[in-house]
Amino acid sequence: MRPPGRYAVVAALAVGLASGLLTACSGGDKAAAKAELPPAQRLAAARAALEKSPAVSFTLTSEGLPGKAVGVSAAQGTGLFRPPSFKGTLNATIRGVTGTVEVVAVEQDVYLKFFTPGFNKIDPRTYGAPNPAQLFNTQTGVTSLVSRTTGLAAGPRTRDGATIVDTYTGKVPGSAVADLFVIGDRSGTFDVTYGVAEDGDELRSVVLRGPFYAGSTSTYTARLTKLPQAVAIPRP
Repeated sequence: MRPPGRYAVVAALAVGLASGLLTACSGGDKAAAKAELPPAQRLAAARAALEKSPAVSFTLTSEGLPGKAVGVSAAQGTGLFRPPSFKGTLNATIRGVTGTVEVVAVEQDVYLKFFTPGFNKIDPRTYGAPNPAQLFNTQTGVTSLVSRTTGLAAGPRTRDGATIVDTYTGKVPGSAVADLFVIGDRSGTFDVTYGVAEDGDELRSVVLRGPFYAGSTSTYTARLTKLPQAVAIPRP
């Protein structure tokens, strides 16, 4: 059998290159089409995709808190949407003492380990802190802010590490923020920026800026990343 001629080889390479370019363009077209969806539609889909996750890694950071702020300034751990649960650590000021505490929260039950050998069941509101499990309540938690947001507008496309993120901005009523975080001016308005990961189309971040504490403007940033498998979070 004769080997393929030079022109046949060139033609095959050209077909392969064209196929690759078409595939790349197709992926780019899909990404562009997603980004051009109405913000409310894109965010609703991103919220639904995240809420289907078997578990999520979760971090909460803050900026601009007043020096004597009481409550949670940061958090890190694992969350579940079904049932609403959280296991991890909180950076908090409790009864005048600032430190990192371990916490397990399942639905309405919150257990804290703070200068004690074991976990103790507590009412987080007495410490000016939210129930971290309720951050993952699909009806009233972080993701529910999407449906409470007004004035949605598409923002710039950015990178979050290796992930391409489309951003959306809007306004959230203070009542929604105060109900969720236990702090914040109920009569005020908060700026919100959502990040939607292009890969997976999932809600990746929620950034809230506004009057969390009287006389100051502060920012809380929640980051959520889908985990591949469910994680057990039992009550202690």
